[in-house]
Amino acid sequence: MSATDVTINVTLSIEQLLKAVQQLPAQEKMTLWRVLDTDIDRSGIRQRFWSALQTIRTSYADLSEEDVIADVLLAVREVREGQLYVEDRS
Repeated sequence: MSATDVTINVTLSIEQLLKAVQQLPAQEKMTLWRVLDTDIDRSGIRQRFWSALQTIRTSYADLSEEDVIADVLLAVREVREGQLYVEDRS
């Protein structure tokens, strides 16, 4: 370190950091994205995804396609009813 170098330690919450990043110019965001992209463990992510998918498939192997579709339709209806409830309260 030379006489002109200064080290500053700053503690930010993730929300504060994200707000600061959102204010960066587009070119600086691209530079940041390139740096962060090299840190991504794509193999680990892929492995965790396939493991989770296999767990889901195993857990629901005994359900028929009709049962799954019925559950999906029920979940969609529940979400839509919940959205209507939230909209009514606004």
